[in-house]
Amino acid sequence: MALHNFSTPYKLGVHMKRKCRTTQATWRKILLLVGIFFFIPDTSTALSNVSVSIPSAVKRGDNAILICNYNLANDNLYTVKWYRGRREFYRYTPKENPSLKIFPASSGYTVDISESNATHVFIRNPTSGKYSCEVSADAPTFDTIVVSGEMEVVELPTQRPVITGIHSRYRLGDIINGNCSSDFSKPAANLTWWINDMQVPPHSLRTFGIQRHFTENLESAIMEINFIITPQHFIKGRLKLKCTARIYDIYIQETEKLVEEDRPRILASGRSPELNMYPFGNLPDAEGFDENNELYFTHYNNHPSAAVGTTKLSCESQLLTAAAALLFLTAINRLLGNTIEDIIQVARRGRQIKTKTNATENKACLQNYQLYSDQKESERTICEKNKLLRKRIAHRLR
Repeated sequence: MALHNFSTPYKLGVHMKRKCRTTQATWRKILLLVGIFFFIPDTSTALSNVSVSIPSAVKRGDNAILICNYNLANDNLYTVKWYRGRREFYRYTPKENPSLKIFPASSGYTVDISESNATHVFIRNPTSGKYSCEVSADAPTFDTIVVSGEMEVVELPTQRPVITGIHSRYRLGDIINGNCSSDFSKPAANLTWWINDMQVPPHSLRTFGIQRHFTENLESAIMEINFIITPQHFIKGRLKLKCTARIYDIYIQETEKLVEEDRPRILASGRSPELNMYPFGNLPDAEGFDENNELYFTHYNNHPSAAVGTTKLSCESQLLTAAAALLFLTAINRLLGNTIEDIIQVARRGRQIKTKTNATENKACLQNYQLYSDQKESERTICEKNKLLRKRIAHRLR
C-alpha cells in the first residue's frame, strides 16, 4: 500500500512532462507558420513596376501623350483606367468589345481613340490637373495599382524679357541698378540675372511680387539687380548683363545689355590715370598731386572743387601778369630816362656853341626842349605810379 502511494505521483509527473513537451512542439509549429506567412514575400502577385510618363507642362493648344507602363509577368490584364482628378475619362478592357471606352469630359479636352491603346492615351487640348493611371490584373488575384502625375497647361509670353534702368556707360565704383521684367504668361516666368555669363548671387537680387492681369488670368514677374562695379566686372572695357526667362522646360528666352567702361578724359602728362577715377574733391589729398600743373586738370562746369581751382588759378595768373607788367615798365623807365638825359645834355651844349643861330632854330630848340621836358615829367609820373603799384602788390601778397 505504501509502495503504491509512492509510484502514483511519479507516474503523474512523467505524464505531465510529456504533455508539456507536446504542447511546446505544437506552439513552435504555429509560430513557424505565422513567420512564414508574414515575412516571406507573396510570390503570387504578378502585377509590378507600374509607372506613368506625364509631361509636366504643355503649351496651350498643343496635344499631350500620357503613358502608363506596367509588368504583368504571367498574369493577364483585366483593365487600364485613366482619371483626371477623380473623374474617369478613358478605359481599356481587352476582354470587352469594343475594348476602348471614352467618357465625356466637362473640361473641354478630348481623347483620340486612333492614337490610344493599352499603355498610351492621346489627349487633344488638355487642361491642367492631376492625371492617374489604374492598372488591374485579371482573376484570381485582381491586383490593382494606381500611379499619378501632375500636368500644367502653360500660356507662353509673346515677347522676350525686357531690361530697364541700365545705362550704356559706367565707371568703376558706380552702382548698377536695373530691372528685368517678363511678358504676361501663365504661370509667370522664372527670371535669372547673369553677369558675363555667370549667375548673379541672391544677395545682389530682389524679387518683386507677381504682377497679375486679371482680365486674361495672366501673370508677370519682375527681378531687380543691384551691385557695385569693380575692376573684374569689365572684360576688355566691356560688361555683359543678361536676363533669362524660363517656364518649365518648354520656354526659355533671354535679353542682353552691353555696358561700356566710362574712363575719364585726361591730357597726356605721364601721370597715372588712377588719380582721375574719383571725384576731384578727393584729388588734393592724393599723394603726389601737383596743384600748379595745369596739364592734370579736367574741368567740370558744375563741380565745386573745379570752380575753386579755377578761381585760384585766375588770381595767380593776374598776379603774374601784374608783376610782369611792373618789370616791363621799370625797364622802359630806365631805358628812356637815360636817353632823355643824353638828349638834354646835347641840346644844352648845342645851345651854348651855336649862339648866332637864327630865331627859327632857337624856337625849334625851345620846342624840342619843352617836348623833352614833358616826356621827362611823364616818365617821372610813370615811375611814381609803378612804385605805388609795387606797394599795392606787395601788400596783397602779404
